[in-house]
Amino acid sequence: MKYDLKKIAELKRDFKKKSVPKILLRAKGEFGDGLAMTTAFGYSGIVLMSFVKDTIPELPIYFIDTRFHFEETLKLAAKIKKEWKLNIINISTHYSEEELEKILGKEAYRTNSDLCCHYRKVEPLLRILKTKTAWLSSIRKDQSRTRAGIEVIEIDGRGTVKINPLYNWTKDQTWMYIRKYDLPYNPLHDQYYPSIGCKPCTAPIDKGGDERDGRWKGMQKLECGIHLYDDDENKREQK
Repeated sequence: MKYDLKKIAELKRDFKKKSVPKILLRAKGEFGDGLAMTTAFGYSGIVLMSFVKDTIPELPIYFIDTRFHFEETLKLAAKIKKEWKLNIINISTHYSEEELEKILGKEAYRTNSDLCCHYRKVEPLLRILKTKTAWLSSIRKDQSRTRAGIEVIEIDGRGTVKINPLYNWTKDQTWMYIRKYDLPYNPLHDQYYPSIGCKPCTAPIDKGGDERDGRWKGMQKLECGIHLYDDDENKREQK
């Protein structure tokens, strides 16, 4: 993917002065049909999609169906698509479960979670990114130490232009917005699931724990591979 570093630096200066709706409109003007978003329907994603709904509702929003999502996640996705009339597109691995079992073995989420994430999450994402110029994400700095260095717009670890309009929002600010505007959200968040991914790899956390403590509990892992970072500390975290 080709990009102009000077243009990215210019957009970064501009975006830092703008509200989320204005970032979205400028991004759409800059990248046109090359702009897309991904979501797993976490609470930050709901906030960002609410802004998309009000500014660029035609934007393609990709939901990667790993076939292991909680029922609550799938119900929320269907509700948002129906009620908000957004352009939500489900994507998934091209491999059948039988093929994946031959490649990965049984219960790969236990025996080789990185490879499982690659086939079920990363590979479908890469197919989309090949067709797009810039990617909207709802990740925030305060979610984990792997994300602490993100910028409002950046070139990520795989060379993708990535826009993070909520990069400097806090957890409290995000939830205040949800409650102020009565936005729908995954009910699992009320059961101490602050970060929700695949069912076998997501657990509730102790009250007051870090946001991603319940992901791959007991493993030295904080990221699935969808989000890559370019600084040395974050590279170490993902090994």
